[in-house]
Order: sequence, then structure tokens, then C-alpha cells
Amino acid sequence: MRKLTTTALILLASILGLYILYSVLSQPRQINPTGISISLEIKRLEDSLFNLQTKSEIAMFLEQNQLLVEQFFGLEIGQEKTQLIDKLYDMISNTSLQELYQEVQHKFKDITKLQSQLEYAFKCLKYYYPTFEVPQVVTFITGMGSDLYVSKQLIVISLDFFLGEGAKFRPLRMPDYILRTYQPQYILPKLILLLSQQFNIENPKDNTLLHDMLYAGKAYYFTKTLLPEFSHDIILGYTKEQYSETEKHQRIVWQHFIDHALFYETNHMVKKKYLDDRPFTSEIGYGCPGNIGGWLGYQIIKKYMQNNRDITLPVLMKNTDAQHLFTQAKYKPR
Repeated sequence: MRKLTTTALILLASILGLYILYSVLSQPRQINPTGISISLEIKRLEDSLFNLQTKSEIAMFLEQNQLLVEQFFGLEIGQEKTQLIDKLYDMISNTSLQELYQEVQHKFKDITKLQSQLEYAFKCLKYYYPTFEVPQVVTFITGMGSDLYVSKQLIVISLDFFLGEGAKFRPLRMPDYILRTYQPQYILPKLILLLSQQFNIENPKDNTLLHDMLYAGKAYYFTKTLLPEFSHDIILGYTKEQYSETEKHQRIVWQHFIDHALFYETNHMVKKKYLDDRPFTSEIGYGCPGNIGGWLGYQIIKKYMQNNRDITLPVLMKNTDAQHLFTQAKYKPR
């Protein structure tokens, strides 16, 4: 085997250094929010509910959780709750749902890590948005009715949706490529993506695919900033292989959008092909995952923030000028 010359070694080291530098710069910027103080307690309301015995106890439970009643169940103050009480009583009396509750108890016996990661995310959010108020966060069981609810005042995590592979109970009528993302590690990325809608401003007059791609890209960037420990594939709902292969063939993706003049497409049905969750994007190739427009939008936003180090997260999220973001990103696939 021939020994590398000094020149070759220097060149190799330079290439490696540039690769490491690119990897660092392409990551969302990180801050140190440890000095920020917030108060967060995740209330386990499924435990409270499934330990009740009577309808009168359920009525008391609802009185103690008015925010849940008003926002999650959609009942106004003073509105008749008889039907809701009957529904919840039927839930806790149902043998299958009692079994589901036991499985949730076993799977999510300890949510310390979930609380710690969410607390870190909220501290980051408080750093960027000082007026942010921590919402009430609760876990619940809906019998596969609703996975997540996010508002400014309340977050509801339906743990039964996220039992994951091997669980006896899984969400029904859901294709495998979406069902795969209903595992514990996807709870927070899905939650923060929903939360990003409160900060992610869009331009209602811009109906282009580019606008929608960059709106999604901003949401993914927001999520990665608040959840730095989570990998890009988890945040986008891809497998590791899908994300890796898409990065490897990003020139093909880019060229497809260029050749078919997709960035300024406004046809709703065409846009859906590139933004919807699908098993693959057949228009590009069967190895190309769905939501490829969202993936590309994320790459463009990362590049934009890399090129504009003075731009803060709030400034990015308020930017509705898709053309400006696109032009200033100067994205070109490797």
C-alpha cells in the first residue's frame, strides 16, 4: 500500500475540516437556556380518569379540569355535560379500554425524559419569545380518538396513540408509513411542529408551492432548534435510510423541481403530490419519500440561516417573503 504524501494528507485534512464545518453550520443554532426558569408539570389525567368509579366522580373530575372540558372537549362554561359524562363513563367501563389503559401505564410508567425534553424546549422558546407562557400540559387516553391537541393554554398528549410497534392496540385505518411515526420518540417532534403554527407566519396571498415548502421548512427548523437532540429524520417523519438516501440524491430532487418548474406551481393537486405524506413520490422515483417538498423547504431554510447568521428564529418565523428566503438561501445541492 502506498503511503500518502504530506500534500495528500494536508488536502485530506482540509476536506475533512470543511465537511465538519459544513455539518456544524448546517445545524440550527443552539443557545444555552439553563438560566431561564419555567414551571412545568405534566398531569397524568388518564390515571385520574381510570381510577374513578361513578358518574358523579367523573362530573367532579370535569369540574377540576375546566380547560380540558372547554378546549379539548369543546364545551362552554355552564353547558350541559351529561353526554360527556356518559361517554367517559362508557370509556372507563369498557374492558378493552381498561386493557389499553394498563398497556399505557406499562409503556409510559416513567415520563421523566419526556418532561425534561419538553421543559428544555419551552426554555428555548422563552429565550426567543420572552412573553411565551407555558401552557398546561396533560396526558390522556382518547381510545384512539385524537393524538395531540395544542393551543396557547393547553397541550393534550394522547399516549394511547404512541404505544409503538408490538403494542396490542394501535391506531386504526392508518397506512404503515404514517403508523410508523406513532411511537414514543415522535411525541415531541409532532407536538412542537403543531406548536410552531403559533409563531410561523404565512402569506395568504402567496399560493405557490415554494411558499408552502418554505412554510414547512420554517416549521422543521423551529422544531430542530427547540429539540436539538432529535435527529432530522425523526423530525420529518422519515426513516434514517430515507433521510440519508434523499441527502445523497438531493441533486436529483433539485433538478426535478427545476425541470418541471415546480417552485411557482399553484395547482392544488400538483402541490399535494410534493407536500403530502405518501409512501413515496413516484413523480421523482419510488425511492423518493413523500413530503419531498417539505424536505427541500427545510434544506433551503437551513441554508438561508447558515448564510444569514444575524437572523434570529423569531425574525425567520415572521418572514413571509418566500422569494427573499429562496434567493438569499443560495441553496445548491452538493
